[in-house]
Amino acid sequence: MLTHSELQTLAQQLPPLSFSAQGSDSGWLQSKLVQTYLDEYSINFAKEFPQLVHGFGSIDAAGFNIAAHYWSPQNASGTLVVVHGYYDHVGVFDHPIRFALQHNLAVIAFDLPGHGLSSGEPAAIDSFDQYADVLAEVLQQSSGFLQKPVYALGQSTGCAVLMNYLWRYAATRNALEQFAKIAFCSPLVLPRGWRGLQMGSVVYAVLRHFLRQIPRTFSQSSHDQEFNRFLKEQDPLQARTLPLSWVGAMKTWHQTLLKLPSIQNNCLIVQGTADMTVDWQYNLPLLQQKLSQAKMVYVKDAGHQLVNESPEYRDQVFAAIENYFFNS
Repeated sequence: MLTHSELQTLAQQLPPLSFSAQGSDSGWLQSKLVQTYLDEYSINFAKEFPQLVHGFGSIDAAGFNIAAHYWSPQNASGTLVVVHGYYDHVGVFDHPIRFALQHNLAVIAFDLPGHGLSSGEPAAIDSFDQYADVLAEVLQQSSGFLQKPVYALGQSTGCAVLMNYLWRYAATRNALEQFAKIAFCSPLVLPRGWRGLQMGSVVYAVLRHFLRQIPRTFSQSSHDQEFNRFLKEQDPLQARTLPLSWVGAMKTWHQTLLKLPSIQNNCLIVQGTADMTVDWQYNLPLLQQKLSQAKMVYVKDAGHQLVNESPEYRDQVFAAIENYFFNS
């Protein structure tokens, strides 16, 4: 793999992204450093799909320098906006991007603040509002590129980002009408153990007075052991700590969500029954109250990283999303 230093160099070299139809966002992509990055993370889709336009660069959003990509087939029949989960980045989201391209959808994907090649303290955030503000800016700057209908797919924290955006930008950006359909995979509201005595609210209340961060624990979030090993041992873009600022922001988001009114958006929630990362037995009933039109699909024995599960489970996840996006 590229070293962390080489990836930092790549992040510093990112040109401003223009979402230009003239291909000005693609000119630098043949450099050795960019091609190595794309190849090593299996996101060099221009080699896989003929006549695919790939743009890669940075966007200034909410005080952050955000690394962003778009892929556009000729005569795309829509757009998928992909929002990754906590500790993730675009480089480990090759499966949902490939899914979209196989269905002739253009794709917009970006690294959240503190993740991947974007700026910010690793894995830290002061408020989930900042995540949603970044999404709003990405959507605003790419508005001329977006082919309708526009779909969205979020994983875990990415779901919270999309939900925050829906409610906070309902009036100013018509957010509730922006997406034709949304798929939420393993949505985060509260993590597993928060309501107990593990790394829950009681422990957080004590630790936040003494520590800024604690060591990250790498869980077996997927049945794909190669993926789990890659995250823990090989991916230099994986943060190694859990900042308590992020925990506080998650806590505030939960308290905010409890007070929000129900909305009628057309969405799908996909949940694995062996998810040991989020408290899905608590989260899903709450989300059913807040997203009254949500359809629920449970994937028996699947773990948390649904878009990076082993094929036995991942195929079920994308079959459910495909059916929801295109057949319902």
